[in-house]
Amino acid sequence: MRLYPDSKVYILCPANVGTGGTESLHQLALQLITFGVETYMLYAVRVGEHFDVENPVDDALKKYHVPYAFELDDSPRNVVIAPETMNNIGLYAVRKCRRVLWWMSVDNYFENIIKIVREHAKAPLAAPLPKIFFFEKIVDVEQWGQSEYVRQFLRLNGVKKIRTVETHMSQIFLGRAAQIDFDVKKNIVAYNPRKGFDVTERLIDSARDIDWRPIEGMTPVQVWKLLASAKVYIDFGHFPGRERLPREAALSGCVVITGRRGAAANDVDINIPAEFKFDERTTNPSQVVDKIREVFEDFGRAFDKQRAFREHELAAQENFAAAVAEAFEIKKFPPPSVAFVQGVGEKSFLLAQTLFHSQDYKPAFIVDDVLAATKISDALILHEQDRNYLRVGDNVIEIISRDDAQFLYLEGRIKKFALLEPDDTELAALNEIYAPRDEDILIFER
Repeated sequence: MRLYPDSKVYILCPANVGTGGTESLHQLALQLITFGVETYMLYAVRVGEHFDVENPVDDALKKYHVPYAFELDDSPRNVVIAPETMNNIGLYAVRKCRRVLWWMSVDNYFENIIKIVREHAKAPLAAPLPKIFFFEKIVDVEQWGQSEYVRQFLRLNGVKKIRTVETHMSQIFLGRAAQIDFDVKKNIVAYNPRKGFDVTERLIDSARDIDWRPIEGMTPVQVWKLLASAKVYIDFGHFPGRERLPREAALSGCVVITGRRGAAANDVDINIPAEFKFDERTTNPSQVVDKIREVFEDFGRAFDKQRAFREHELAAQENFAAAVAEAFEIKKFPPPSVAFVQGVGEKSFLLAQTLFHSQDYKPAFIVDDVLAATKISDALILHEQDRNYLRVGDNVIEIISRDDAQFLYLEGRIKKFALLEPDDTELAALNEIYAPRDEDILIFER
């Protein structure tokens, strides 16, 4: 699907929702923006969900700094990408835009249909049922799959052409994957109490001496700290797709043990040896507990057996970028985006003025914790979509926090850090906070 120089991409996303699926949608938007494509989140509301029009972005997703829209330019030069749970909007409310249906889950597709039908059953004569994708012949919709489980489902239902587009894990886990300290690993089993707890509960009851730790009510950093100290992560829930927690656990140095439901049944989505997968219908709890104790006794050996699983996740960010570039036939990339790290002031203003006239770099961000967190609008600062921008002549440059700059650098949105006549303290702070490669530091003189 070729993009034109003036093409816009709209990515449908439920408003005020922060899940693995909505994060994947924002990852896609960020990748397209990094490639120089004009991209917007198109926030809408699913049945039974809240919609804060003034602030539609979930707090956990604001760090992606993706612009949003509530309406689209319905042109054949533009593209709409809809998750499977919003196919009724993405496929049938659009007349001219080219369309992509991105399947991240099989189960959520059916659950969304059930919610729509139940909602209309309350007042069946109030409005007609919306059109829902039921695998009728739609030849002009491109189908993407996020997992092997999804691809098998689509093929079973007659979809022959499926593009693989799989997102990567959060930087909280990717960035720390090389820092696993095996000396702090303890005989702890982490688990998700919201999924497959009927099986997990039987395991806990049969081995009260084991230290079982639920993952609930935690921030992402707290989840990482728990997984970084645990030796085992178990998950006997139904895998509707490439579930994030097992992958986060693998990147945190856990040995992963799962059931065989949903995506866990195949050896592509959860590519761990068969000895670490147990069929919940036939397995005795003692068999799983024996495997856990075996991992405790010889953790290094069990950890090494799951190397392929971890390596796949470590390569996912690069593979995702390549898949998006291939999907839209992107071969020409924009100048690298630059962040100014000396705050809003004379130095950053002069740098922005200089680089806005450059063909080699694209001024993208100014890092200033105070101004990024302040709602202000005046002659120099533009406040829009809950973000601040510094006016530089006819241009604007977004003001972001240090934490967001660090995140965007790891995501590849920020390519370079620029400083004007920095002193030793400023250079030391740059290296301590962002740990950039030498080639990603630009130093300018007046």
